[in-house]
Amino acid sequence: MGIVHQLVRSSLIVGGLLLAGVGVADTIAGRSKIVQYEELLRTTAVPPAADPAALFPTASEGEERHELARAKLGFYQLFCQAGQILSALGLTLIALGVLRLRVRTLRAGTESAN
Repeated sequence: MGIVHQLVRSSLIVGGLLLAGVGVADTIAGRSKIVQYEELLRTTAVPPAADPAALFPTASEGEERHELARAKLGFYQLFCQAGQILSALGLTLIALGVLRLRVRTLRAGTESAN
């Protein structure tokens, strides 16, 4: 049986490739959005300090836009971290799958030699 066929049949390797692919895509998408929202935060006006006497202060459109950009930036930072974790998990599964195939190949070689 060919090595490529063994790699494709290994559930650890296939699962690892899928996780790594999703993780890399999430990381790339997250980083591009992080750059976008950091730039948006730099260009929007910083909201003025809230009046401490106001019980329910009204927010201006600029303040709402700034807070929304901050929230989205936080989301995409989390999204990017999740992508990095998925990539690391995928690479770990790939390594374990390759190691398992290597051990099987060595055991098969020693059994056929006996």
